[in-house]
Amino acid sequence: MNELCIIGLGNLILGDEGFGVHLIRHLQKNYIFENVDIIDGGTIGFRLIEYFMEYNKLLFVDAIKTDDEPGTIYSFSLEELPPNVTFVSSIHEIGLGDVVQQIKFMGRSVKAYVVGIVPLSICPNSLTEHLSDFMNSKIETVAGVVLKEIEQFGGIYARRGDS
Repeated sequence: MNELCIIGLGNLILGDEGFGVHLIRHLQKNYIFENVDIIDGGTIGFRLIEYFMEYNKLLFVDAIKTDDEPGTIYSFSLEELPPNVTFVSSIHEIGLGDVVQQIKFMGRSVKAYVVGIVPLSICPNSLTEHLSDFMNSKIETVAGVVLKEIEQFGGIYARRGDS
């Protein structure tokens, strides 16, 4: 097991809300990682606690809710959550914010960061596994932000030769 784990979050059937998972799949397809675990966290909710217990450094990629324009990218420590940011989740799901509160209650301290993007739309009434064209155009930009964070954490990666 590696010290650093990158986890993509989101519900794939809610369009842009699944951005974190789409980004993780993009990284897995286009990059090779030596000392970094790349995980599709989907909507696993409280099972995220396992990762807080197993890893010393975590980086989450997720759709976030703010009053900012769609496509706005945030990068922050979970300890310094901006006051205008909430995590996108349905009423029936446990989100990253809920898990962070539980981890604090448990007294566990882990370096945990988020790269988040404001989604264009979330489609609860017309389910789709596809990102909007707008959000799909943001994949490379957000991947670049995530790869820089990986480097800062001491992670090693290379672009695959066939991508």
